[in-house]
Amino acid sequence: MRIFLIAISLSALLSCGPELPDSQQLIDQMLEDKISSFEAQKKAECKEKALDDAEMHVDSIVLRLLNLDLVDTLNFPSKPTRPSAPDHIIGTVPRFENLQ
Repeated sequence: MRIFLIAISLSALLSCGPELPDSQQLIDQMLEDKISSFEAQKKAECKEKALDDAEMHVDSIVLRLLNLDLVDTLNFPSKPTRPSAPDHIIGTVPRFENLQ
């Protein structure tokens, strides 16, 4: 009988504690936490992919520029433009034989 009274008093004492929160509130809170965690994870993955794509693009540009220098190892200057043709000088300049 003593055990029965102790059990009843113990259950009465525990029942006076704070009420349990609403289960729907807990479900909504957990859902919001999962959604925010998922969004943060997807945002981080998207940022990482964008950085990888940008790095690959820059690397390909640099590689193309370096390959252009490797192909042309001597780096000759470009051909100069041709000057305009002079006037005809035959008959206008005295001959060497006549100079003496």
